[in-house]
Amino acid sequence: MNEKKKRATHLNSTVCYLKKDNKVLMIKFTKKWGQVYAPPGGKFEKGESPLDCILREYYEETGLKLINPKLQGMSYWRDSSEGIIFVYVAEEYEGNLMKISEEGCNEWIRLEELSKVKQFPQNEKFTPYLFKEELFEGKFLLDEKCNVLEYKIRII
Repeated sequence: MNEKKKRATHLNSTVCYLKKDNKVLMIKFTKKWGQVYAPPGGKFEKGESPLDCILREYYEETGLKLINPKLQGMSYWRDSSEGIIFVYVAEEYEGNLMKISEEGCNEWIRLEELSKVKQFPQNEKFTPYLFKEELFEGKFLLDEKCNVLEYKIRII
């Protein structure tokens, strides 16, 4: 019997960790995620590349135009759905920061404090791989509340 393979439908998204003066810009969500910090970013729109997506999303959420963001890693995740997060880092930008967006409050967090603020568990796991010369690749199995059940991260 020749069964056709079922193709995965991924919910792809991007995030970017912008660093300035040893601080990283994060959004503190005020409504939908319950006081969790995350880097600005979001889901792809039709026809967008990962770079197109992060440039658009970052500007929409912060008012800042990223200059030359660098791909730092990719993180595959699966719960009842599955997707890939393209993780960027940047150190240059133009524009004036919006303090508050639809998502929440934009805050500069000291890099050494990043591991101490409440983040999504998946993001916490790849925080040590940020602002490095090498790329990382993650694979995460999550429960319905975004908690990490299993994961692997490797340098590529």
